[in-house]
Amino acid sequence: MIAAVFAAFPQELKHIRKNGHSTQSLETRPFPLQGKPHPTCDIIAIQTGIGAANTETAFWRVLQKFRPDIVLSAGFGGALYEDAKIGDIVWSSRALLIGGDRTRQHEHPAEDAVPGSDLGNRIGKKLRERTAAREVSIVTLQEMMTKSKIKKMIPYDLPFPVCDMETFYLARLAHQNRVPFLAIRSITDRLDEDVPPELLAVTDATGRYRFSRAFGLLLAKPKLIPASIRLGRNAARASKNLGKALDSLVEILSAFTPREAVS
Repeated sequence: MIAAVFAAFPQELKHIRKNGHSTQSLETRPFPLQGKPHPTCDIIAIQTGIGAANTETAFWRVLQKFRPDIVLSAGFGGALYEDAKIGDIVWSSRALLIGGDRTRQHEHPAEDAVPGSDLGNRIGKKLRERTAAREVSIVTLQEMMTKSKIKKMIPYDLPFPVCDMETFYLARLAHQNRVPFLAIRSITDRLDEDVPPELLAVTDATGRYRFSRAFGLLLAKPKLIPASIRLGRNAARASKNLGKALDSLVEILSAFTPREAVS
């Protein structure tokens, strides 16, 4: 079993890379890519940066080189429901895409669309048994928006919505290429908390994280320091919990053979 774990930022992969078995650097360009051997399940961790273009390029490279048995979108998420706690683990096997003009609202993958398409649901339910992870509705944003604006744009009865900026694109690519999919997110900000859009300037023109840009941003705009510290603390807790959840996920995946995954 080969599981490809895609995440935008290094913080989202921090504990995945250091927990358990040693990792091997497979590539550094165009995306940092590491392999993590396990007796019955190999983990390929890919840092994509932000944006649909990065996600698609990284996906095709991994698909052609490794042909994973399951694609995982892992990382942080912003809660759009009331009782969320920082560091909560949530999961979904599909995602909704919304933009500022509401022109695109699709959901991927469709039920029974590909062989083994229910693998994500099966694994998500086992993860819930081990970690109390909640099944949610992932809402992928085409652009940064405030929570109040997002809430007005999504269906009012959408159960436990959580927003991010990557999951939909991976879900669609996995669906199109007949690979089972699962998203695992850890909450970094609650319903009444907005991440300052200026903090996205920590990425370069390609959407990849750069520490030098993050440091320079805080020097240039010290008023962002309190929000940055709060987000950093939340991200540290979320990253730790995400790493534990993915360790549990490896144990769950190890119980599946590739043949079982598509049956």
